[in-house]
Amino acid sequence: MRNRKLSSALVLGLGLLTSALASAAGFDGRSNLTCAVMDVVACTEGPTCLQGSSSTFDLPVFIFVDFKAKVVRGTNDSGSKEVSPVKNSETTEAQILLQGIEDHRGWSMAIDRRTGHFNLSSSGADVSFMLSGACTPS
Repeated sequence: MRNRKLSSALVLGLGLLTSALASAAGFDGRSNLTCAVMDVVACTEGPTCLQGSSSTFDLPVFIFVDFKAKVVRGTNDSGSKEVSPVKNSETTEAQILLQGIEDHRGWSMAIDRRTGHFNLSSSGADVSFMLSGACTPS
């Protein structure tokens, strides 16, 4: 009886581990990602910050991360397409970190390898944006 309980616990544990590894495999820094922007905060000089959706600030609703081409792409509601080269990338045990420069601003994106949630910040002399959302392998 004791061996049966131990075997059941071992099978359950292996099943959970396999499931966790399978979901993390999509966030390995090799599989392309489609990310949905859910919240945006924009700040200008002084204490002025506004919160809204991507369309409020004419930012992409979806961001596509292409690891092979080393670019991040997005299309705004206005139809303009944005492509930003990834200048630096690092995959750690917990997250994927991407950095680049676009339109006189530096940007940095952190993607949680376990959940796919991301935070992206873009900072320049005139305005800073903070975006958050979720990614899925594409």
